[in-house]
Amino acid sequence: MSNPLHEIKIADIDLADQRYKISLSEYDISFLALSIKETGLISPPIVRPLENKVIIVSGFNRIRAYLVNNETKIPVYKTKPDIDEYQCLLTAITQLSFKRPLTHAELILSIKRLNKFLNEKQIRDKSPAIFNMELNLRFIEDLLNIGALPDPAPALIHNGNLSFKSAKKISLFEKDTIDVFLNIFSKIKASNNKQLEIILHIMEISAREGIKPKDLYSKKIIKDILFNENKDPWLKTRDLRTCLFEQRFPALSKTRKTVQKKITGLKLNKKIKFMPPENFESRDFNISFTAKTHDEFTANIRNLVDALENDSLKEIF
Repeated sequence: MSNPLHEIKIADIDLADQRYKISLSEYDISFLALSIKETGLISPPIVRPLENKVIIVSGFNRIRAYLVNNETKIPVYKTKPDIDEYQCLLTAITQLSFKRPLTHAELILSIKRLNKFLNEKQIRDKSPAIFNMELNLRFIEDLLNIGALPDPAPALIHNGNLSFKSAKKISLFEKDTIDVFLNIFSKIKASNNKQLEIILHIMEISAREGIKPKDLYSKKIIKDILFNENKDPWLKTRDLRTCLFEQRFPALSKTRKTVQKKITGLKLNKKIKFMPPENFESRDFNISFTAKTHDEFTANIRNLVDALENDSLKEIF
């Protein structure tokens, strides 16, 4: 695959050409730079001479580390002159996949690029040799569908803002709707289940009101939450979920607020938790408290006994 080791000038490398870059991580390179300075370069990068420039096939971070060390030359392996794009891409992927498992974002990027040379079945058949694991056809098709999502989808998936399941879900929508969800998830931080909940509520509210998701997204109440630069992404997620729940289930939301107001009226101390049933699908309320001493235990019991005289407690039940 490669010629013997060569030493080239880093200035001759076109650092802007990242056609073979698979890893999306841009971590602090200082530790790698220090390691190379102290122990040397264990695995030289692979580069491809192409016309009047040299492009990187594998080893982007190692070359960055050399730049941090203010080196002007670096030992590399050069590809053979007759190598083609497909072989270079295979080299880039296998160099990483046989070092560690690829992330979902890296798999999506790799499959998308491979699909220019191989169909889905060919990728499946060759997957153990390329990815160091076997990929089934359905998974490959999902990766290709997600790979068709526009920017900033790859970055959102890589950073954890958009889960694989959520990406798969929105990949089935029309472009305007896809853009809505990409904009939303670029401004909040939510778990996979909460992402799916947000998608479901927005689609259901839009269907009920006979509007498109982009019209719902344009409402002031949604914009005020998402574009509040002073609020943490996790808090935006909380506020957005509350807002969507109130619009999706107005009667249930009203009941929840009423019950919560009555619970507050009981004036229970902070150590006592009085939890209504989730979505009021049952009549079971959960009451619990914590106590470190006998006195705290007694105080909690007395607080609960006092609540028995409060009419709000009867109204709650």
